[in-house]
Amino acid sequence: MTPHPKFSIITPSMNQARFLEENILSVLAQQYPDVEHIIIDGGSTDATLDILKKYPHLRWVSEPDRGQSHALNKGFKMATGDIIGWLNADDTYCPNALTLVASAFERTGVMVVYGDGNEMDEQGRIQRVRKTRGISSDSFIKYWKWEYEYTQPAVFFRKDVFDSVGFLDERLYYVMDHEFFIRLSLQYEFHYIPAVLASFRLHDESKTGHVYKKILPDSVWELHRVSRRFWGRPSEGKHYAYMLSFAGGLLRSFFKNIFLVKGSKLRTFFRSWM
Repeated sequence: MTPHPKFSIITPSMNQARFLEENILSVLAQQYPDVEHIIIDGGSTDATLDILKKYPHLRWVSEPDRGQSHALNKGFKMATGDIIGWLNADDTYCPNALTLVASAFERTGVMVVYGDGNEMDEQGRIQRVRKTRGISSDSFIKYWKWEYEYTQPAVFFRKDVFDSVGFLDERLYYVMDHEFFIRLSLQYEFHYIPAVLASFRLHDESKTGHVYKKILPDSVWELHRVSRRFWGRPSEGKHYAYMLSFAGGLLRSFFKNIFLVKGSKLRTFFRSWM
């Protein structure tokens, strides 16, 4: 690592002009001495290109792709920095985030660093602080316990991790970050910084905002398929331990939402059929 390790910030974007400039400015506001911002646009038809052309420091491409995971992998492979940051077009960094992250990498020598994040609404108003917790491969795999919470843009990792764990799974639509973090956490320690590093925007057009409207979102089905990859073979004891834990978690969640959580989507749906 150099005295000021170089950051590569990767931003996938598709018709996100209303948020993109705020994203770019949050990276510029870091005033970090060595950072490249790579924006992979999927061929936007809004004002995205006009925004990109305003900032000559950016590295960017605008062309059709196969989705967010493919766009991110393109950006990861273009990166020339020591440390990778993944900042979606509707998210932003908090002041001094990159300096704090660089210091943690230099001080600890770890491969992955993470902090806390803000959850903000469509207008950029902070709704709550997302305190990171439960960062371990076991917590990630046992998603049904919901012991973890993290803010994806508040996670940074050395570029070298791609050599050992590979890139994002481009078959995944919702939980490509979660699956990638499972692979990372199986090999590397995640070092925590007690600071708010990034703000995550929740709005109706975002993937996260859209799936919140469903009783059982598509993202949960995908999360379950990802979890199953890491249960082990049926000949292994851990396979059945995960299976039993999942069954217990499913029953607890079912009864909790029907009988204890007023206004839950499952309770409303259940009562409509009684």
